Order: sequence, then structure tokens, then C-alpha cells
Amino acid sequence: MVRASELLATEIVFVSDLAGSSVEWQTTTGRDDETTIRTLRVIQRKPARTVSPYYGKRPTE
Repeated sequence: MVRASELLATEIVFVSDLAGSSVEWQTTTGRDDETTIRTLRVIQRKPARTVSPYYGKRPTE
């Protein structure tokens, strides 16, 4: 299962010029941007499947 904190960290490292690789991503990882974006989208969709049944619902107390 993908944790939200891991997903956020991955997104920051991928896009941030200050805290990540940004334009040097391919040099740093050996993976091109296009492949990485596809992989990132797959990872981003996993938590959505888990929480989608709860969209629009209020937590019960």
C-alpha cells in the first residue's frame, strides 16, 4: 500500500528544483521523464481506489 507521505515525497523529489532532482531527474536516476510520469500516475491512482467509496461522505463519530 502506498502511504500518502511516500507519494508526496516522491512527487517533491521528482519536480522540485530545491528539494529534488527536477531537471536533472534522468541524470540522477537513469529514468526518463515520460516513463517516470507514467509510473507516478499509476502510484497516484492506487490510493484513489481505496478512498473513492468514501468521497462525499462524512466520518461517523
